[in-house]
Amino acid sequence: MIRNYLHWFVGTYGFSNSKEFLLSLCPSFRYNIQSVTIPFSLLTGLCSAVFGIGPVVVFAMFVAVLVETFTGLRASHKRGEPFESYKFSRCIIKVAVWLTLVFILNSFARDMDARESWLYSVGSFFFDSAKLAVLTYFCVEYVTSILENLSVIDGKPKDALISAIKDKWSVMINLLKNKNEK
Repeated sequence: MIRNYLHWFVGTYGFSNSKEFLLSLCPSFRYNIQSVTIPFSLLTGLCSAVFGIGPVVVFAMFVAVLVETFTGLRASHKRGEPFESYKFSRCIIKVAVWLTLVFILNSFARDMDARESWLYSVGSFFFDSAKLAVLTYFCVEYVTSILENLSVIDGKPKDALISAIKDKWSVMINLLKNKNEK
């Protein structure tokens, strides 16, 4: 029953099924680059919590939403598609999902802050780090979407820039492997 409701709900936003919605929410899975994006986000979230640069991550998130919206509009125009409010609502629902995750993690962190024990301090640090990792992952996913939009704007296939970056990444990893083998 819940699954049917979820299919109906995402269908109202123009997604054919839940998988299509999740791939739109996390496009790195479409390109099989989550083995890089997830550890990067976890490490960055931890560093952000340690060094206190969380506000920078929040600002980056805000900028990513603006840039993704702008490039998405330009890519739609390039494809000859008119502006449609349901497409904009897709952007809003994706941001709402991400912000819900951040809100939940932030609530847990603030709940841990309210208590006075070293264990709760550790819990607070964990949830703050997790929140910042989710914010970073949000930014990484939006950069992936921005790269897709920029490829379309340049008149190339949607995955052109991401494929080029994946190729460069593979070359760099192979160089590091060869250097370590010597």
